[in-house]
Amino acid sequence: MESKFVAFLLIWVGFAIATAMIAKRKGHVGSTWFALGMIGGVIALFIAILIKEAEVIPTPETHVKCPDCKELVLKEARVCKHCGCKLIPSA
Repeated sequence: MESKFVAFLLIWVGFAIATAMIAKRKGHVGSTWFALGMIGGVIALFIAILIKEAEVIPTPETHVKCPDCKELVLKEARVCKHCGCKLIPSA
C-alpha cells in the first residue's frame, strides 16, 4: 500500500516538473507552473502544452530601432523583419 502511494507521489511530482519545464521553455515562470502542476496534475500539464509563448517586451537591452523603418528589432538581428534592411548586430 505504501509503495503505491510513493509511486503515485513520484508520478505526480513528475507531472509538475514536466509542466514547469514546458512553461519555462515558452517563456513563463517555471516555479509558478511547478506549483500549478502540483495542484492541477495532468490538467496543468495539458494547459502548459496549450498556452502560447510569452511575449517578449522590447527593452533597450534586447531591441534596437531599424535605421530605415524605425521599427523595433532584436539587437542580434542581421536583417530587419519589417523592411528587409541589412543591420549590423550590436553586442
